[in-house]
Amino acid sequence: MDTAEYRPDDVNSVKILLCCLLHNLDTVIGSEELYDIAVDSGIINYFYYNEAIEDLLKNDTIISVVDDNGNTGFSLGEKGELFVKNFASYVELSLRKRIIFEALRYKARKLQNASLTLNYSDCENGCRLECSISDGNVKLMELNLLTQSRYQAEMIGERISDNPSSFYNDIIGYSIQKRLEPDKE
Repeated sequence: MDTAEYRPDDVNSVKILLCCLLHNLDTVIGSEELYDIAVDSGIINYFYYNEAIEDLLKNDTIISVVDDNGNTGFSLGEKGELFVKNFASYVELSLRKRIIFEALRYKARKLQNASLTLNYSDCENGCRLECSISDGNVKLMELNLLTQSRYQAEMIGERISDNPSSFYNDIIGYSIQKRLEPDKE
């Protein structure tokens, strides 16, 4: 079976996979978003997903959070952090990476309405490019780059302007990929 087609075939693997995702995202994720990432993407079976979520909530491995708008989200509890630390290696690294990249892809698709702000300011060492990417009222990223010249800053800004959500996704993807790679001794 092709690795890209592999799906976890037991509830325990699904629980580990969901906890690894929540651990790596390190934020509350909406219940609908989590479902879309895990089930609609084809990574996790619907029945295993529901059973895993139920078990994880019952054992306080994950915590259910309701925001001001009444939307339910999930975050990893203390037990969940220990669970990931002790059992993450029981699920293939390629599968753990796959679900995280699916989460990034999902987020990038949701960034259709992302807005980009670029500011250039000349300074004695060159030109400073200030880049800000927001999605609605949420500021997703602020980045300051010092370039050798204004021309170089404008070229970088133009490249970012071509596809701000891809730029954001690439930075997050790189960061997560490095975090998932095993430490080299």
